[in-house]
Amino acid sequence: MTSPLQSQAQLPADLADVRHKLEQLAAAGQLPELIELVLGLLVQLRDKNTALSAKLASALRELYGRKSQQISTEQLMLMFAELGAEAPPQPEQGLVPQPPEPPKPPRGRGGRAPLPEHLPRETRVVPVPEAERTCPQCGADKKCIGHRTSEVLEFVPAQFKIIEERREKLACPRCPEQGVTTADSEKVMDRGRPGPGLLASILVEKFEDSMPLYRQSQQYARFGVSLSPSTLGDWSAFALDVLAPVAERIEERVLDSFYLRADDTGMRVLDRDHPTGVKRGHIWAFVGADLVAFLYAPDWKAKHPAALLQGFTGYLQGDGYAGYGAMLRGGEGGEMIVPEERRLGCGMHIRAKLEKAAKGGDTRAAVALSYFKAIYRIEAACKEEALPTETRLARRQERSLPVVDELYQWIHELHLRLVPGTPLCIATQYAINQEAAWRRCFTDGRFEIDNGEVERQLRRVALGRKNYLFAGSDKGAQRLAIGYTIFGSCRMHGVNPLAWATDIIGKLQAGWPRDRLDELLPDAWTKSSHAAPSTGDADAT
Repeated sequence: MTSPLQSQAQLPADLADVRHKLEQLAAAGQLPELIELVLGLLVQLRDKNTALSAKLASALRELYGRKSQQISTEQLMLMFAELGAEAPPQPEQGLVPQPPEPPKPPRGRGGRAPLPEHLPRETRVVPVPEAERTCPQCGADKKCIGHRTSEVLEFVPAQFKIIEERREKLACPRCPEQGVTTADSEKVMDRGRPGPGLLASILVEKFEDSMPLYRQSQQYARFGVSLSPSTLGDWSAFALDVLAPVAERIEERVLDSFYLRADDTGMRVLDRDHPTGVKRGHIWAFVGADLVAFLYAPDWKAKHPAALLQGFTGYLQGDGYAGYGAMLRGGEGGEMIVPEERRLGCGMHIRAKLEKAAKGGDTRAAVALSYFKAIYRIEAACKEEALPTETRLARRQERSLPVVDELYQWIHELHLRLVPGTPLCIATQYAINQEAAWRRCFTDGRFEIDNGEVERQLRRVALGRKNYLFAGSDKGAQRLAIGYTIFGSCRMHGVNPLAWATDIIGKLQAGWPRDRLDELLPDAWTKSSHAAPSTGDADAT
């Protein structure tokens, strides 16, 4: 049996000190103080254990769980059932009055959607076999009375072709001293062999299909054409440099808008000067004027987006990034580029933290998620009805703001009772910090209540990042920003990216006037005769 002296000697130094303090209080007869000390230590251990358990559960969900923020009505009801006596009183129609869901379109009996009309079409006549062309009763030849028609969707693989450019040379037979006149080359790359269609295809597969260059090289090898990843990298860089003026013009249009939405995501960038050889850069996305512009920054400092936003005077919507307050016009000592009264919050970021707490097992978060469900149904109805901004504002003030008021009343009351460091406490604190900024979204019908479009644009960056893993340099990351700018803007307008890039690369290399760049932007190009329907998939809201 271990003696008390031995057990004390085996205790860690910090616990030995606690034991010594408890023995002193007991010897002095200070039982109330001793009880308070023990209870205080137990509370600290409980809070720490709760926070660590929540972090572990969160890490496991990040690795193995679903990433969607959507929680069905059935899931909310299960959470309310778990709350039991802790659930707030519910009105007859449910905890939060829910607007009716938009009616689902009736299901057609045909089953199949019609094939696109713009696809080329050819006719294949299938004759009846010779043995069946005569009547078995009288032996007369059967007459054709029509055809039973069906459609087959076929795929014609892409193919390479070689265009031999033969530039005419002229010379005067009478005046040899005048030299030779040679037609200018129509190649888009003087010292290279790719045509505009091949350059466009390399970019589309990288930025739209997130296919790294080494996999493109393997794909081309199946067609019998050997193109190394380094060659494709040189051609890709060249094509992006050609398209850079279009990306710059898109950026100007975006920054001139009254309402700008912003967010960022990380990007691994090779750096020989970094201790690990790889640093964490950042890709910023800015959505405005129905276009998107991307910016690469070598770190997370506010000076990089601040340099881009020097002339911006509108409203900026984003998350709780602390750097927005540090962005100054003209550098240190200047005024804030985006003061507090012109910042808009994001409902998706607030909801995401509450959803994380709910999936971590804290069913109390279901109450807040129910309020959010009601708010987003109102927003969905406004979009379904295509309401003008004034009507949208009036509906928000009539229906949305009362729900927002109830939501924040619940958040403020609950926050005072939460254990610090737990996911729900972190979520409610974030919601409280963002309350003024998010409420500002409901003051103008032109504003969205979240940063959803930016999140969708950054999703494409995240998908590409999983495939090509890193950028080779800061310059390479800047070129990535150019690619995501032009193809993200194409996606917003449903433009076929391959047709657009093929056309624009050819026009720019042929000498396009700089004062007519607006005609090449996706929103204008899609209205021209060159536009073709996009074959890409649209991201769901």
